[in-house]
Amino acid sequence: MNRVVEFFRKPIPREHFRDLHFIPYDKLKLWGFELIIFDYDNTLAPFGHEISDEVIDTLSKIMKMGFKVAIVTNASYGRTKVLRSKLPGMTVFARAKKPGLRVLKLAVRSFGIEPSKAVFVGDLFFTDIIAGNRLGMYTILVEPYPGVGFILSTLTVLEKLSYYAVFYTFGWIFRIGDLISPNEWEKDIFKINYHRMVSRGIKLFVFDMDNTIARWKSSSVDTRALKLLENLSKMSSVVILSNGSSPSLKFLEDKAKIEIVKNAHKPLTTKMVKVMKKYRVSKGQVAVIGDQLFTDILVANLTGLYSIKVDPISKDEMWFTKILRLLEKMVRPFTKEKPSIRADENEWQSTGN
Repeated sequence: MNRVVEFFRKPIPREHFRDLHFIPYDKLKLWGFELIIFDYDNTLAPFGHEISDEVIDTLSKIMKMGFKVAIVTNASYGRTKVLRSKLPGMTVFARAKKPGLRVLKLAVRSFGIEPSKAVFVGDLFFTDIIAGNRLGMYTILVEPYPGVGFILSTLTVLEKLSYYAVFYTFGWIFRIGDLISPNEWEKDIFKINYHRMVSRGIKLFVFDMDNTIARWKSSSVDTRALKLLENLSKMSSVVILSNGSSPSLKFLEDKAKIEIVKNAHKPLTTKMVKVMKKYRVSKGQVAVIGDQLFTDILVANLTGLYSIKVDPISKDEMWFTKILRLLEKMVRPFTKEKPSIRADENEWQSTGN
């Protein structure tokens, strides 16, 4: 079963953005990635045209963030002449014959980095994404540049249509699996290493309430959980984002002076985005902790945030939540390991072959 699942998962990217400028590089840095490899044609520059100064500036900023950056392209070495003249430190691997892995393996190995610590960004899922997934990299699909002329425009449209054909058939199953996959699984909120997360740049912790911090319908929060939140609020900002309006929320607001956001309608991202804007934090500076995959973890992933799934405190829940628990069990085989900022940096190992 696992082999079948992995076979059909190969052309599915881990994330999908309009272009390289929309990729949250600070989040990738938080997750511990060290190397970013880009495809060239239609990823960094329109096919047959030179790379823009805007893209050069973005690549320069990525390198200044501490990432190692390389190009792996099926095109000729001469195709990247302008790029290399403006960024002399850029390493280029040409005629890669993707989705073959020989050149891509060479590129990753040349930096002395494990594939699980590398990101591959490209516009073609039949070459770039499949190759990256096969090697065990974190894959990001960007939309191709609009083609110039009838032939190139037609090829671009066909490329997009082929992706949607895959994505909206068997692909959507794996996309849902990724969207409900947390970065970490923990037993409860007390097992999380908050000091480590703060040291890695987390400035805002967003907690669910019911069955994460307190029992459903409880009128109070136990002393241990209250102490944890009080201590954490001295290191960073803490917000409770709850779909409900249980009495424990008022208790916590009075006792710990922590901001409470009720009726959040998770997994809708509206209130999560408002909280981020209020605290002026980026995607790489927020961690979401909750007990439900289809609300807490899903809203985190839809917003592009780090997420931690904890076990529910109690089995006493509303009827709708119990239905979601059954769905969680059904889709659990489709969840996938994600990069984690645990103490053991080698803990995440993507499956590749």
